[in-house]
Parts: sequence; C-alpha cells; structure tokens
Amino acid sequence: MAEFRVHHIRFFEYVPNAIHCLAYEEASERLALSRSDGSVEIWSIEDNWYQEKVLPGSASSSVEAIVWCQQRLFTAGLNGDVTEHDLLQLAPKASVSSNAGAVWCLTVNRSQTYAAAGTEEGCIVLFDMKDNSIQYDRALDKQEGRILSIAWHVGEETIVTGSIDNIRIWNVRSGHATQRITLGRQDSNKETIVWSVAVTSDMTIISGDSRGKTSFWNGKQGTLIKHYQSHKADVLSVCVNKDEDCVFSSGIDPSLVQFEYTPTQDESDWKMWVRSSIRSQHTHDVRAVTFAGDCVITGGVDCYLIFNQLEKRKGKMWRKIPALPSMSPVHVAKAAKIVMFQYADYLELWRLGSTNKTSDKSGEILPLKTNPVKLLQLKSKGSETIVCCALSDNAEWLAYSDTEAVRLYQITIEDTEVISPQISVNRVRYSPPGTKPAHRLAFTRDATNLVSAASDGCVQLLAVDAVQPTLLHTFVNDAEISEPIHLLALSVDGKYAATADHSSNIHVYSIRKHKHVCSLPRYSAQPTALAFNPEHANIVVAYSDQKIVEYNVPGMEYTAWSRQFNKHVHPQWTRRHSKITHITFSPQNRDQIILHDEQMFCILDKTQPFPSPDTKLYNKSSWQMEGQPGQGQGQHCFHICSKFKYLLYLEVLQDDWLVAVERTPMAMTENFPPSLKQKKFGT
Repeated sequence: MAEFRVHHIRFFEYVPNAIHCLAYEEASERLALSRSDGSVEIWSIEDNWYQEKVLPGSASSSVEAIVWCQQRLFTAGLNGDVTEHDLLQLAPKASVSSNAGAVWCLTVNRSQTYAAAGTEEGCIVLFDMKDNSIQYDRALDKQEGRILSIAWHVGEETIVTGSIDNIRIWNVRSGHATQRITLGRQDSNKETIVWSVAVTSDMTIISGDSRGKTSFWNGKQGTLIKHYQSHKADVLSVCVNKDEDCVFSSGIDPSLVQFEYTPTQDESDWKMWVRSSIRSQHTHDVRAVTFAGDCVITGGVDCYLIFNQLEKRKGKMWRKIPALPSMSPVHVAKAAKIVMFQYADYLELWRLGSTNKTSDKSGEILPLKTNPVKLLQLKSKGSETIVCCALSDNAEWLAYSDTEAVRLYQITIEDTEVISPQISVNRVRYSPPGTKPAHRLAFTRDATNLVSAASDGCVQLLAVDAVQPTLLHTFVNDAEISEPIHLLALSVDGKYAATADHSSNIHVYSIRKHKHVCSLPRYSAQPTALAFNPEHANIVVAYSDQKIVEYNVPGMEYTAWSRQFNKHVHPQWTRRHSKITHITFSPQNRDQIILHDEQMFCILDKTQPFPSPDTKLYNKSSWQMEGQPGQGQGQHCFHICSKFKYLLYLEVLQDDWLVAVERTPMAMTENFPPSLKQKKFGT
C-alpha cells in the first residue's frame, strides 16, 4: 500500500451554529431544522440521516419557528413575516406579514389548511394555506403581552397559547379566549414565562415554563392535574407523541425528561402522567424537542442533533450527529498547491506549507521549510451568504454564487515562492444573459470553462474570460425537475460532466458536444459523492446506504469490479452511519480509490481481494484498522485510517502528498457560551 506525506490543516476555523427549531414531515420522512444564523437544513431520515439540503440564511434574519404544511416548508421570525421556501431553488418563495410584530411561534391545524402564528403584539394571526399559496386570513382578539408558544387541538376549533404568567385557550371560530389559566411565580418580582405548550385530543395541556416545571392541565376545567420540578432551569420545549401516551421535555437544563401516561395500579383504568426516565446527552441548552415516528429528536446550543430510539431494538438506542456540512467547504488547487476555505460570507485562500524532509517513520511530524500563508480574504457582495464556490486548478480563477448570481474573479499571484507573495484580484463585472445562481460550481482542469449546477435544476456551461465570459450551453432534461442538483463532478480531460440530485438521478453530459450522454440506473438511496477516474471514463458513486458503484460511461454499464464488489460488500462496511462525502484517486495507482467521511478515510484497492464476512475491517471502539499483513488475517481491499476527527476534506496532490483538513470536536466547541452549572458527583 502506498505511503503519503500529509498537509495536516487545522487552521480552518469552521464554527457550527446552534439549533433553534425542529419540524418533522411524516409523509416524506424529512426533518427540517433551523440554526442561529437563519439557515434551514433538510435531513432525510429514510436515507439514514443524510443532510440533503441547506437553505442559506442571513445575519439580519432569524428563524424562531418552523413548520411543514402539505409537504411545504414555512418559517417565521423576528421580521414579522411567515415565509414559504422553495425546496428546488433553495430560496424564499413567498412571504406574508403578520401585521402584528415579530412572530415567536407557529403551528398548523390537523387538516393542514390554516396556520396560526403567535406574535409580539399579543395576537394570534391565521393564514390560509389552501390552493398551494399562503394568504393573511384574520387575527384573533389581542391579549396583553407577547405570545411565545402555541398549539392547535386536533378538533381544529381550539388553540392553546402560552405567554407571560398565563396559558390561554381560544375559540378559533369566535376569535375570543374562552379560558385563562394563571401560573404561579417562584418570586413575586420574577415573571413565569410559558416557553412551550402541547395539547392532546382529550384537552390535556402540557406546558414547560421558566420555573423549570413541566405541568399537566385539564384544559376543559382549567385546573392543574400534576406538575413536576423536572429541570433546574427553564423548560424550553415539550412534545407529545402520536399515541399521546408519552411526553418529553428539555431546556436550559439539557436533561431530556420522559413522562408516560400509565395506570396507577395493575388492572386499573385510572391513569396518571408519571416521570419515567432522564437522559443526559447534551452539554448545553436544548432549544427544540420533537417526535419522528418512534424516535425523539433534540437539538440546541451544542449544535448536535441527537435522536433516541424509543422502541427496543438491537444495537445502539441513541445517536449523536455532528453539525458538519454534507458538502465540503474546502477546495484545493492541486497544481498551485493553494487551498480555499468557504465561510458564510467570505472566502480565504491559503498557500500550503512545504518541506524538503522525508521520513520512514509513520506519523512523524516533518519540519517546515515554509509556513502556510494566508493570501486572500474575499468578502461576498453585500455580505450575502455564499452558497457554493470553485477554484481553478492553477488558482487563476475563482467563482462563487450567492442566491442572486454567479460571480467570477481573476486572481494573479506574483513571486509565489517568497514569504509574502503579491496578489491581485480582478472582478469580472460582466455576467452573460441567462446565467442563473448556482448550487454547485466546478472549473475544467484547463480553466477555460466553468460548469454550473443552476438553482432551477439545469446545468450551464460558461466560457471563462476576463472581460466577457460567454454562456455556451444550457443542458435541460426532458423530465420535470423536482429536486435540486447537489453533486457535480468533471472528468480530468474536460470531456464529461456528471450531476446527481436528491431523487437519485445521475446524468452525464458531454462538455465538448453539448449533449446528454447517459443516465445511471436509478437507485433507492441518495448519492452522497461522485468522481471520475482520471485515466478511464469510469465514474465512481457512493450512496447513503454505503453502496459504492463504478460505471463505465462509453459502455453505459457497471464495471465487472463494481458488480463483484456489491456481491461481496462487507457487513461491517454497510453498518457504518457516516456518509462518504468525497472521492478521489491515488496518483501512483489509479486502481486505488480514496474516499472519506468525517470519521475516517479509506483506500479501496481494486487489485486486492474482497474480505471475508467474518474479517474485521476495523476495531469499532477505536476505529483502528484490523486485518493488516502480519496480523494473521491476510490483506484485503479495504485500508482504513482514522487518525483525523472530524475530517472535513481529503484530497490528493501530485506525487505522494495528501491534504487533510481536520476540525477537532474541541476546537468546534471552545467558543460555545457557558452551560448551566450543575453539581457533579465527587466535585
């Protein structure tokens, strides 16, 4: 197996954002979550928790509430608007003002025909969601104080809201409050804030408040059934399952507390809400809790998405998903040995360090001849969020796209070998008519063309020029486009471009002949990475269920190795949770496929035999490779390295060099706000 020297990069300051809201869509098995920067992510649960879409946010907007309605996604925030999002364009589709100040909470009725928003000015505002549109309908009676939480009864005639010191029950038809439940105060000078409410079909109201109490109320009579001092600080979120026999609550005290509706005695019909379990999995405030089938999902300030399996099954009952992008924010110009980092509203270019030393000892740190140098920081226009970017192989061209347009820059670097090289940036101001914003961008190897996966689902080919770039061709599929393109790869010879979307459609286009060449057989799982072999017209695709295929484009068929690999795929490989995010090839041996996720990278050697099912690929506890020569198990095609966590990007340079961009869990969390102080045993 080949040996590599590694540019081990830890100066990419990727910082995740806190989770604010969660919403689950049962029909499509999609989870939507919003983060503190206003961005919204769509996760596919049926694809084993794959982050398939990211709708960019902005520093001026916040998302305080998020709901699904008829498989359409709506958000609301402090700007006072309820916004529908286009899940193809990944951009706002329509916005309607509440006319009552900031929107703090949002819910929909059971038939999904109306939405109700709780506002800063104390109004419940109803929106008509019928006919695939959103329209302001009316506002219910105004109350004193803002409405911070809201829930709609399944009967659709009753809405429950939580605000300061009280819970109100509203009649939707009349617009009047029919009951007001007053909560007590722990301190007469300190208000009790009802952060979250839920309601069951028998009008049991569940509330979480700033006293740290989870309370159960009789909504018909307005009386307290039972309350628990479940947390040591504010309860920010409560949720009830579909069967209405299980409730979870959490908040600033990040413990996840479970309540069950159980009989008080054996063979008794009298039931009570009883605290049954406590889970301590988050380190910071939990902002949102929701159910997704038989799972309960939580998220908050520590940025992790955690789901707990409620039904007892084999294997782990809960899982923590790190806040890492499914599409890498790192790009490498191989020929120029320059790396580009994508932040929310700016790009950074760094020249890699160099050394003239080698070593026979694995893991040895080689002394640097020249240090890495930051060459450029390029701010986006108007501080718009950068959706995607690309860097040419010679680092002479840079392109990025926001939600408005694709922007092209020419870069000139003089005296590259000196400590501080001279760099100049020329913005190409001309944009060809018909050019659309992009979701993915890529330059051909010779930097003469730029390929764009446009926001409307088509593929555009542009000729690069410093004065007047040209739109050469737009590839349009005959079939109706329903999902955005999330993967784009070009062949090294500039002959082919391949795209993949969330419906598992993979298309190959001829860049030179401007035509569609072929489509790969559609698979049930989503593709997560794809790349062309530099020496053959073969494309390698990794899927969310860990399947890997190799497809020959001229022959329009899977290769013999691909068929054999999927016949002998190892069970330990398919049980992995992390998704392959990038594929490349060894420059020393093109039969060696290098692929990685955030936990490890693997060299898949096509010339070596497949492992037997009883062979251990790696040690599960330490992720260390097993079955190496000399260990009694023989050599096989899987060669796994897990020295990096989290591995954001891995790329091969010429000869024996790798670029590995790592962001450690400690580095990601060092700037988090302090968490609730709790006494621990032995301290």
